[in-house]
Amino acid sequence: MTRTSRGPPPAPGALSFSAAPTSGPRSPGARFAPESPPQPCPGLSRAALATPHLVPLMPTPIPDLDQLLRQAGLRAEVAPSLHEWQSLLRLVRGALDSGRNAAQTTRWAQHLMTGLGMPIFVVDRQEMVVHRNAACQLLGWEPGAAQQPLAELLSSPLEELRLSSLLRRVWQGERLDEVPLSLRGASGQPHLSKASLMPVHAASGEKDAVAYVVVSLTSTESHSPSDSGVPTDRQHFYESLLTALPASLAILGPDRRYRFCNPAAIGNPQIREWIMGHTDADYVAQRGVPVSLAEERERHLDEAARTGRTVQFEEQMVTPSGETVYHLRNYTPLFDDSGELLLYLGHGTDVTELRRTQEALRELNAQLEERVQARTAELEALSRQSQHDALHDSLTGLPNRALFSDRLTQAIARSKLPGGPQYAVLFLDVDRFKGINDTLGHPTGDAMLVEMARRLRACLRATDTVARLGGDEFTILLEPLQDAEHAARVAGRIQGALRRPMQLGGAASGQQVTMSVSVGIVHSHPEYDSAMAVLRDADIAMYRAKDSGRAAHRTFTPEMREHILYVNRMEHELRRALAGDELRVQYQPVLDLASGRIEGFEALVRWQHPERGLLGPDDFTPIAEDSGLLPEIDRWVLRRACRDLTRWAELYPSDPPLSLSVNFCGQHLALPDVSGWVAELLRQTGFDPRHLKLEITESSLLSPSGDVRHHMERLRELGVRLHLDDFGTGYSSLSYLQRYPIDALKIDRSFVQGMLNNDSNAELVRTIVAMAKNLNLKVVGEGIEQPRQLAALRALGCDSGQGYLFSPALDVYESRALVAEGQHRLRPDWGYPAPGHADPPPAQPS
Repeated sequence: MTRTSRGPPPAPGALSFSAAPTSGPRSPGARFAPESPPQPCPGLSRAALATPHLVPLMPTPIPDLDQLLRQAGLRAEVAPSLHEWQSLLRLVRGALDSGRNAAQTTRWAQHLMTGLGMPIFVVDRQEMVVHRNAACQLLGWEPGAAQQPLAELLSSPLEELRLSSLLRRVWQGERLDEVPLSLRGASGQPHLSKASLMPVHAASGEKDAVAYVVVSLTSTESHSPSDSGVPTDRQHFYESLLTALPASLAILGPDRRYRFCNPAAIGNPQIREWIMGHTDADYVAQRGVPVSLAEERERHLDEAARTGRTVQFEEQMVTPSGETVYHLRNYTPLFDDSGELLLYLGHGTDVTELRRTQEALRELNAQLEERVQARTAELEALSRQSQHDALHDSLTGLPNRALFSDRLTQAIARSKLPGGPQYAVLFLDVDRFKGINDTLGHPTGDAMLVEMARRLRACLRATDTVARLGGDEFTILLEPLQDAEHAARVAGRIQGALRRPMQLGGAASGQQVTMSVSVGIVHSHPEYDSAMAVLRDADIAMYRAKDSGRAAHRTFTPEMREHILYVNRMEHELRRALAGDELRVQYQPVLDLASGRIEGFEALVRWQHPERGLLGPDDFTPIAEDSGLLPEIDRWVLRRACRDLTRWAELYPSDPPLSLSVNFCGQHLALPDVSGWVAELLRQTGFDPRHLKLEITESSLLSPSGDVRHHMERLRELGVRLHLDDFGTGYSSLSYLQRYPIDALKIDRSFVQGMLNNDSNAELVRTIVAMAKNLNLKVVGEGIEQPRQLAALRALGCDSGQGYLFSPALDVYESRALVAEGQHRLRPDWGYPAPGHADPPPAQPS
């Protein structure tokens, strides 16, 4: 620790500085030699003090030194401690000050410096050593007068910086004791000690009096940084820490000359040693660095000194290898208690990698920004496309239901304004489009729809809207209407445009198809408040156009809506009828036309309606087919009829057994295990599958897949016979007869009833019978109502027949009674011979 005391105010520049050996506990970082017993210090004997060469310096008698030693409790033979020397010096000084003038005091001080045995040197205000005593030879210094910078006697620039700050306190009259001090010997080896710094008065009357700093050392001990196990003082400990720091660190004095610089700041040891005592201006001049570097640092140092705060700045330098490096530097000023600047602490960090990383990040950010902008533009385009797709059909590009409904809603609102424009909506549906898709394939169907959309646009004005609702349904909004017939004219123009053949896939490899549409028309009306209501009625009118023969257009009327309500009500009631056992089965006899014998029955469904009575199939089977109830009805009829005929066969056996014909809708043939459930039903009812005849329509054979044929073959494997019903009314084709496993053809009643009055019908019936015979197929005639029709069919070789001529459909009780009789009652005009007579020749058709 440093102990201070105040003495009398010194004359200008007078300062004494004495150093003494260290004593007491040593700090862990101090590096001193091991403890040794105190050694006598030469120079304390009166003989030494009375040396002849000192006499000229002592014009007056000196105080009794022995007496002063006794007063201080000292003996000349024993080396005093630092405190004891300080006490002795104070006694000597007091004796000299009393009764002597300043000149005598100065001479006595010179005599004391010469006679004392520890190093003493004098420093002036310019920190120049002006005198060294003989004991300084212990440090390798020459004694006597000198003009040497104090820094050259100290071990390091940091020591100079620290001592300069302490000397400023001594100049102000303060006395400092036990000051740790590291001196540099002549060989450069540091010597550690503790010293006393004290001011000395100048002689009166001397204008250029020197100021003294007396440094007293009672012993000296050298140390080497390489000595292992030798403790060092705190200064060297801290200096070692600063040197080892990975961050660059430099200490500059108030004059801005370097006092310390660690390897992290300057890696080259020669440059690091050279820069001590030099400024940044010296450095740039020596190293050929741009002057702006020193100027910039000087500006920041000025700012730090002016503000008293740390100044931070970034510095860019080019290394000798040409690499550009960046440092983040800080200048921190340190001041003493009086506010005087002590030093600058400069520290910094190499931020080259940080700057490179930041530059890379900026580049990445720029790239990312470009990508974000590109992605944003892409998303905006996708958003616009999504909005377009949300309101347009993906296949044709036409507005979809949502956009059409929005535009129709606006048109409804405008029509309600006084004098507002009126509108009309056309609902279009392609006739038999499912058959086109199934036979020609979906790609061809899609191509047709695209071409249809193009032709529809060509038929309309710019103010009109055409949309695709889905599938083969299109709608058109006409606004404003020119007159009441405007919508009908547009419908006719559209049907004519679509009727022209379409060349799909190119003229060379494509195919030519034709199409027709059914159109429903709705005109604006005050009762319409929503687009949904308008589309509902337009759809109703479109289905009425289909029912009227297709390829037509119909304008909506309220009666059409009533009919739809009726159909909906009938569908609901029909579902109730299935659950409530309201259906009935009637049986119409089928005769062998050659013998007139009953060979079987056709099961026909009826509905015992609770309010409307017994309804025929024409009243409800179309509704059942549209609602998907027809397969369930068929299964119910088949189960009931098989059960009835099995019971009759048990009660009234016949040879051969009676056959059973049942209608079998085409939806059954689309089921994956149709033969399975038919076989299970036959097993449960006990009916022989060899006597079951399932009647299917030609439309059931339109599917292009092989499933229909596969299911028909599986049914044939059960023993079931397959009859093609209503032959000649649908898509009649010889290929069907060759491709599918069919056992018989049923000639439609319309041909049978017209064969006597229409030559073409007669020829058609003759052709069907002949074709069937050539294909080894049976022929069944329906709707025989007159004896002449019977005779004509018998003459052509028709195998079986049924109709009102023989019997209408009978209920289960009447049918069982007929079976019980064992033979149909033949009428004479039918042309059959009486029992026991030969058959007459059959009549020829007219």
